[in-house]
Amino acid sequence: MADSQPHSRPDTPVAELPLKRKLEEQDHAPAVSSPLNPNPDAGARTRPRAPPREQREKRETLKKREAAQSHNRGSTPNSKHKNEVVEADHPMRYSIPEPKPSDYDPPKDGIFASHEPNPLFTPDGSKELKKPVDHAWNKKGFRYTHCVADPYFRHKQFFRQSEVRPYGPRMSFEDTDKWFYLDDTATIVSNDKGWRMGRGNVVAREGRMYYEVKILKGIPREGPKDIVDPRTGDVLPGPHIRMGWARREAPLDAPVGFDGYSYGITDVRFEAMHRSRPSKLFRPMPKGKGKHMKPRPPHGRPMPVEYVTDQQLCEGDVIGLEIQLPSLSLHRKVVDGIYNPAVDLTDGFDAPTKRDQFDQDKPVDIIRDRIPVPYKGNFYFEQQDFTVTKAVDGYQDRGSLDDREKAKHQPSPNHDEVSLRSLPFSHIKVYKNGQEIGIAFESILAFLPPASQPSAEAIKTGARVGYDDGMVGYFPAVASFNGGMAQVNFGPDFWYPPAELAQAREGGASQSAPEGRKLHAIGERYKEQIAEDVTWDIIDEVDFFSQDGGWEYRGEVLDHTVGKSTPKARGFINPDENLGVEVGRRY
Repeated sequence: MADSQPHSRPDTPVAELPLKRKLEEQDHAPAVSSPLNPNPDAGARTRPRAPPREQREKRETLKKREAAQSHNRGSTPNSKHKNEVVEADHPMRYSIPEPKPSDYDPPKDGIFASHEPNPLFTPDGSKELKKPVDHAWNKKGFRYTHCVADPYFRHKQFFRQSEVRPYGPRMSFEDTDKWFYLDDTATIVSNDKGWRMGRGNVVAREGRMYYEVKILKGIPREGPKDIVDPRTGDVLPGPHIRMGWARREAPLDAPVGFDGYSYGITDVRFEAMHRSRPSKLFRPMPKGKGKHMKPRPPHGRPMPVEYVTDQQLCEGDVIGLEIQLPSLSLHRKVVDGIYNPAVDLTDGFDAPTKRDQFDQDKPVDIIRDRIPVPYKGNFYFEQQDFTVTKAVDGYQDRGSLDDREKAKHQPSPNHDEVSLRSLPFSHIKVYKNGQEIGIAFESILAFLPPASQPSAEAIKTGARVGYDDGMVGYFPAVASFNGGMAQVNFGPDFWYPPAELAQAREGGASQSAPEGRKLHAIGERYKEQIAEDVTWDIIDEVDFFSQDGGWEYRGEVLDHTVGKSTPKARGFINPDENLGVEVGRRY
């Protein structure tokens, strides 16, 4: 009776066992050929196969659905699209008129005025120092660089970057305080006011860079250290010099090391100065041999060191300053918040090719939002410069903070505030008269945007955040006080070259080390910067050429060249006067 009942499911196999048969070798042959078995049994392909199993409806869990939605957010990288081309942003263009015929002339040389009432000379009387006049100085959150009209850059609104004499690595006329006096080579500087600072025209962005400073007028080597008034007998402050490395945010009316954006060396007591806080230079010592312990990277554990004490810098001393920075690829990982000390074990210069060894899905691009403005017979590119951020302002605050607040503002590579992230594998080393003295600073602050940011007011008027203009980094900086005089030497002919540079000039340096780990003169950056400026000027022209229609362009007048009047430098006038208007947005 049970046999007469129908099966509950038609797919249910019968209960009877099939008859046994002798297995043959062909039964184990694969149905599809493979490299290891190119000639399988052809009969196996024709045998009937079991009916396909019915597929169930696949339902994703809530966690998988949330993960799939997160891939649609622009801030989260998607590993599936690493090979896709990522389009870079474009520089801003502004509504300005076409240049006049006189605008195509080369930039005019600067005008310099002698010191009054008495001319200012070097101690040996060989050179006179003069002050630049009718010049555009960087101030009020604006930065200026020389430019000139060029007919080959029509889509770039005709203007490209230029330079004035003296050509070569030197102190920058635009990036020194207006009370600075310079010689005809712009390598000797002085100032008879309070503390004033000037920066060079070359910048360190990665690798190891070196320059020298000779004190021409400062603390006397013999005799009284300060000036005594013969009438009253009061001790007057004498001339002083400080030197170091500074970013663009550091103020020019203060000494090097005044805030968190510069690192300086003092002549008095020969100390390191940062955030107006002095510290001792030190030499790392083998374990168990140092008298003092100092927290050192990468883990911040106390390590034995020897402090440099009982020294000062006098007239005639030559101070060498070396800065070491990691590669820009590792630097970008720090500012992007993806640096991992357990994985990123090197400074980034071990890559065998120029390709980014960290394989970041991001184009390396330079964006320069600049507008050409006339000032005192020359044209300058004006751009809104970086300013002090709120986080760094708290970091350099000398007020009384509890331990919790101090820890909150302590820089680290993975700090929550991007402007307080420090660079691993970075330090500043000091030399004196050819001898290596020690290390002044370690783990210096990162500078690539968004670690460097424009002010909130500038952002409201159109400044954009997060763009590298190619000149962000650490500049050689010298500060002078009350008649202090110094001479800079950006190389390659140094007064006291380190042994590594001396061997490199003689051809005996090691060729196996990566280029980023070799010591270079900071003056080598001058020609590199010119090549970079030319390259990015051409890239900007091609970019705008493509936006204007490419080869379909027939020379018609474009909308962005119909400005009614030439824009004026806003750092020197009322900001509401005659601004220049960006195509589609106010500048």
